[in-house]
Amino acid sequence: MSSFNPFASKSAPTLKYLTAKEAQDIDAELMGDDGAFSIDQARTALLMELAGLSVAQACSSILPLGPKLPLDENGIKQKRVNERVLVCCGPGNQGGDGLVAARHLHHFGYAVSVFYPKEQNKDLLVRLKKQCENLELPFIAPPPAAHSSFPMAPDAQINAFRRALKTTDWVLDCVFGFSFKGPARPPYDKALVDLKNTDKPIVSVDIPSGWDVEQGNVDGEYFTPAALISLTAPKKGVEAFARSGGMHWLGGRFIPPEMDAKFGLNLPEYPGSAQAVDITKSEKL
Repeated sequence: MSSFNPFASKSAPTLKYLTAKEAQDIDAELMGDDGAFSIDQARTALLMELAGLSVAQACSSILPLGPKLPLDENGIKQKRVNERVLVCCGPGNQGGDGLVAARHLHHFGYAVSVFYPKEQNKDLLVRLKKQCENLELPFIAPPPAAHSSFPMAPDAQINAFRRALKTTDWVLDCVFGFSFKGPARPPYDKALVDLKNTDKPIVSVDIPSGWDVEQGNVDGEYFTPAALISLTAPKKGVEAFARSGGMHWLGGRFIPPEMDAKFGLNLPEYPGSAQAVDITKSEKL
């Protein structure tokens, strides 16, 4: 399937890759008085909703769901290509993007499981998790209930994650975003090691988990995803990945022209009504 190529014109300006401060400044402006996107609007963060939708839409192009199959000879439903996805969510807003994407992927027809071991009590994130629970999406090894009198085994969450990783078709990485400062804490530390060792395709959102937002995958310590979905604008830390020909999409169709010009983003055009665009370089630099 052919894809829209925003780099087709040789005269097109170069897409900018953001430093950590630039990414923070853009977020602050979007959520300020001029940007008019509040952090909590209509009971959800509007930016998070738009970001999660763009992630789900990009994923549906990167790893398209196979056609429906007839029941097998025993009357059992047959699994579709790329059907099973494990959405890994961190404790912050990056995890919130993952919860939104999980909901949309479910509506797109994917069989979604969610790894969300460190929940937050922020009203927005509680609501996003509840929306997924209302769709009966399975949560893999959730944290123990505060009122539970049965302590969870220390390795219970990571063992549950490993079982889910074995049976999934692919992984959506929404663990850590551009504000992450390591090292990762349990159970994410071991999960990142497992993701480096898996042969399952991983799609990362904005910055692969564990990578430095400006320096990238320092010393190759963490996994390299099969595909990356940058949000708003790409970050400095993924520039080498993109310029080496890594599959690269851009989501977050909410930047006004004035902000694009102010920060010199040189954002590509989005085709039609698409919320994400393939910006994979056509040549390796």
